[in-house]
Amino acid sequence: MLDVLLIPAALLLTLALQAVRRGEYRLHGHLMTGAFTLIGLRLLLHPTGLSPAHRTLWLITLTVAGLTILLGRMALAWREARSTHPSLPRIHRTIGKTTLVGLALTTLVWLLRQRT
Repeated sequence: MLDVLLIPAALLLTLALQAVRRGEYRLHGHLMTGAFTLIGLRLLLHPTGLSPAHRTLWLITLTVAGLTILLGRMALAWREARSTHPSLPRIHRTIGKTTLVGLALTTLVWLLRQRT
């Protein structure tokens, strides 16, 4: 039943990707942080329902997502002329794409798991 929390997380991810296309970078960051929080909340509410392999896979995914959020904050600082590192948005995009692919694969593995 807690897997239903993945639906609003997916909706937040979709809205965040649309926001970045429109150039609303701050809104994008808020929506991505909300999705990250929902997924983390799902894992905290019922950790015993996951095998150690699934739990490790989700923790790795959330760690990379957290790193992506931190890189996004630094990229936003550059966009708002508060930083002098012009490569940050490119690095954030690259890690973000990797995170989305990892999240999709992790979700697929989770939804296809054997329930005993």
